[in-house]
Amino acid sequence: MFDDSVDCTVTSPPYYSGCRHVGDTVHEIGSERTVEEYVEALVSVGREVFRVTRPTGSYWLNLDDKCEGKEWLGIPWRVAFAMREMGWKIRNEVIWHKPKHVRSVTKDRLTSAHELLFHLVKSKDAYYNMDAIRNPSSPPIWGKNRLVKAPGGSVPTDVWTIQIDDSTYPENPYAVFPEALVELPIRATCPRGGTVLDPFVGSGTTVVVALRLGRKAIGIDASADCLAFTKKRILEFSGQEGARSKSRQG
Repeated sequence: MFDDSVDCTVTSPPYYSGCRHVGDTVHEIGSERTVEEYVEALVSVGREVFRVTRPTGSYWLNLDDKCEGKEWLGIPWRVAFAMREMGWKIRNEVIWHKPKHVRSVTKDRLTSAHELLFHLVKSKDAYYNMDAIRNPSSPPIWGKNRLVKAPGGSVPTDVWTIQIDDSTYPENPYAVFPEALVELPIRATCPRGGTVLDPFVGSGTTVVVALRLGRKAIGIDASADCLAFTKKRILEFSGQEGARSKSRQG
């Protein structure tokens, strides 16, 4: 890929497992023997993303932690600080609250119901369209002080409650990135007609959402199965768009 060619990257790398999958003949990120090796693998990807990102571009990185020996490893922030050392600036840490989550059976630790989404930028002047993501305003309150709540809509907080919905593709064996989790970053940090990248495209959600929002998209994955599933979703989206276009013309 060319230098400075991508406006926005939104991705979720494989989680750190510390073991190889059966039959894995090619190194897969997430299977490193130590968390330090995992962090370095993600930093290597981050360097390439930095290279291809425009000076005004953004990198949205979804990460989860892992508990070993009754201690959290602190993976998300280890990665974030390593990214900062190589030149990325941490613009936001978003807490993705998941109402549907795996309940803990331990007796000395709370149930984890969130993951982190880091917004990284190359420059303090990174592109950001806040008006594209504002929450709708409440009806004006006309009282003693004639107050109007947040004209134009309020700025979203850094806690997003988004449900995982895998019912649309029950045959898909891979984790599905919620469309709502991808849509807000793309609307805010990629101009219409710009290019969105997902270097761990997985089930293809980032690519499909980018196309639906009028952006160009690039998806990369080491898994041929993931790429085939993504292609299927793109073809389905293209067919639906074609049908809608004919309906409008008719």
